[in-house]
Amino acid sequence: MKKTLIIIGGGIIGMTIAREACLRKKFEDIIIIEKEKKLGFHASSRNSGVIHAGFYYAPNTKKALFCTQANNLLRDYCIKKNVQLKKSGKVVVCKDESQLSTLDELYKRGIANKSNIYLFDENELSNYEPLALTKNKFIWSPNTWSANPINLINVIEKELIELGVKIICDREIVSQRKNILFDNYKNQYHYDFVINAAGAHAIKIAKIMDIETDFVLLPFRGMYLKSRRKISCFNTHIYPVPNISKPFLGIHTTLTSDGFIKLGPTAIPVLSPENYINLRGIDFNYLPNIIFNQIKLLFKNSFGYRDLAFKEFKNLSKKNIISAAQKLTSFKLEEDDFEWYTPGIRAQLFNQKSGNLEMDFVNILNSNQYHILNSISPAWTCSLKTAEYILDDILNSIS
Repeated sequence: MKKTLIIIGGGIIGMTIAREACLRKKFEDIIIIEKEKKLGFHASSRNSGVIHAGFYYAPNTKKALFCTQANNLLRDYCIKKNVQLKKSGKVVVCKDESQLSTLDELYKRGIANKSNIYLFDENELSNYEPLALTKNKFIWSPNTWSANPINLINVIEKELIELGVKIICDREIVSQRKNILFDNYKNQYHYDFVINAAGAHAIKIAKIMDIETDFVLLPFRGMYLKSRRKISCFNTHIYPVPNISKPFLGIHTTLTSDGFIKLGPTAIPVLSPENYINLRGIDFNYLPNIIFNQIKLLFKNSFGYRDLAFKEFKNLSKKNIISAAQKLTSFKLEEDDFEWYTPGIRAQLFNQKSGNLEMDFVNILNSNQYHILNSISPAWTCSLKTAEYILDDILNSIS
């Protein structure tokens, strides 16, 4: 039964879902509605470009179930479509012996999640990244590559046009009634099935469509430093052992697909999902609730929010980011060799009921609506696998 599928949101998740829907040939018309003037304008083109391997995530979560397969799918797609790649791999290193138990847990998760992962003694580190520093042990992840996010968006967009997807940009969905969406220019769009892939705005779209949840938005700004010149002496990404109770991986060194080094990202609390610089991009529709929740979390220090915020605000300084990255490597990182790079926003959800950050993807199927919430890292890596999963879900529900 071929009908109209509308996808709200033209980031990489919406784009890959449209692609998968075309390949399945179950809908007659497939339409993407994007509020910006071009596709992939926000997190999809502002992320690190790292193709994650799937060992950070607790087994049996969606992130764990998706990421290892997604890693293979995305690497193969980039190779097939000639997307710019860096086949670097990654080492995860310990600053001291107190982190060894967490490193062991990451390795166990990697094995459980069927990641391609190795745990080695420190005397092996020079075989993988001679410039990295560790204490006692390290993890080697050969499938953690880098791709060019903008290049990937352009390639997928070209494929969508060839497949006949209708792309409507510069239109924001503001209301809906009886299977009809209305945009900010009062245009109407009838759908038989709608997918909310609006990323940072997915909770807002869900509310427009009468879906209530326990989640509120807590946006964090990821800021990077990028080397002013290409640096060829590093072999791999170098990551610290993270605090696995939080969805942030800490300041690390990343090899870009075109040969530069990036340091970051930060996780600085901000005031809106598009608040990239200082007070710019603040959406006053979000502002009161975000400030209210931030003040409440600072006061209660729920999930260590106050400690995290104070620590991260120090990373507004280039010096502090470089100092954190310097602990990972013997290569001398000079402040003058780096400049601020395009920031991104992690549109993190906070579960008011549990009092914790939501660590996993959240998908809600409701009749002829599908809502994709908390689409945070590794959502970019997982995009092709996420699209397969969601189309399976939808087609099973309407068969």
